[in-house]
Amino acid sequence: MAERVIAIKLPADVYRELERRARRRGYSMVSDYVRHLILADLGYSGEGEAARGVSEEAIRRIISEELRKLVEKGEIRVEPIGSEEVAEHIMRRLERRIQDMINPWTAKVDSLSSKLAELVERLEALEEKVNELEHRREAAPPQPPIQRERGGGHGYQAVSGQERRARRRSAIERLREQGVVFEHDVQWLRDRNAFFERLRREGALVFEIGGERVAVDPEFWERFREKLAELPTANDEEARFLLGKQHYDLFRKLKEAGVIYFDAGEKRWKFAEEPKPV
Repeated sequence: MAERVIAIKLPADVYRELERRARRRGYSMVSDYVRHLILADLGYSGEGEAARGVSEEAIRRIISEELRKLVEKGEIRVEPIGSEEVAEHIMRRLERRIQDMINPWTAKVDSLSSKLAELVERLEALEEKVNELEHRREAAPPQPPIQRERGGGHGYQAVSGQERRARRRSAIERLREQGVVFEHDVQWLRDRNAFFERLRREGALVFEIGGERVAVDPEFWERFREKLAELPTANDEEARFLLGKQHYDLFRKLKEAGVIYFDAGEKRWKFAEEPKPV
């Protein structure tokens, strides 16, 4: 049967909730989880075994082995083909035996998937806190002048606040190192407008993406576009590995905002609409 593709746009918070539930249910892609929900709602079945890694060939081997054991024990007799009563008896016994074998493994898979999802959430929360501390340290007010002893304690030299600020990296320097800054990462700043305006004046690209401002270093943006053009997969975990942490954060933001999409026919990512700097 020919398959059709459905493309929908969802609010970012709805997508994140779907992504979280998909991870808990053991799905690596949100699209697979959504497909499962649709088929389940329509009453279709047959995906459960495949989703849990039990192939038709494995089930066939189990049935053959169980049938052989039942015949050897004399619990069933081989009757001429067409005996519906014998067939039903065999199928009921096999169904119970197979279900007993599969249930413990599926429970373990569900448990591991749930624990892995919780671990990922904790790591992401820890990463956000580390980023917040880094930004706060960058925006901390300059310290008052410090007296340094000079000449064996007979004189002192004052270090001015201006000298201390000169030693600290500027916001644009940190952006060049980090590659990208999202507005939600600096929400603790009192004047975010001035922060992004300063970055823009100093050469950063500032986009409006998904309802927030995003500052990107121009060289980082060009490298991201090159990596995106060569990304051959729509699998989120594979994309995270191939892109790297910094580029993946920007990739996820653009994907959630619907700015980029995966062309299944050409097997590559495309811009739905080229973002323009504000």
